[in-house]
Amino acid sequence: MANEQENGGEDPEFEIFVQPEQLAGVWANRAHVGWSEHEFTIDFVRLDPFQPRGILVARVSGSSAFVMQLIDTLRAVWHDWARKAMPPEIEGRNGEELPPDD
Repeated sequence: MANEQENGGEDPEFEIFVQPEQLAGVWANRAHVGWSEHEFTIDFVRLDPFQPRGILVARVSGSSAFVMQLIDTLRAVWHDWARKAMPPEIEGRNGEELPPDD
């Protein structure tokens, strides 16, 4: 499902099955995070832009280790996306190759 570019090349490939009704995914424009001694819970919410209401579209719970992996992966993917999406002048590239990431 995810390729090495998407997951930073750190995880092995897994065969992941997706139910047909989940293929489209969900849209969220707000997230709420709660935590307890042993886990974190992230609620993904879609807020109505015209009414003061929203709907919970997904709830994901996981261990603190999973949350740290998620943060690291999101940070790496965001950095890669920003390097490619930003104009060279903003990224400081001006035609030269950027040094590799650590």
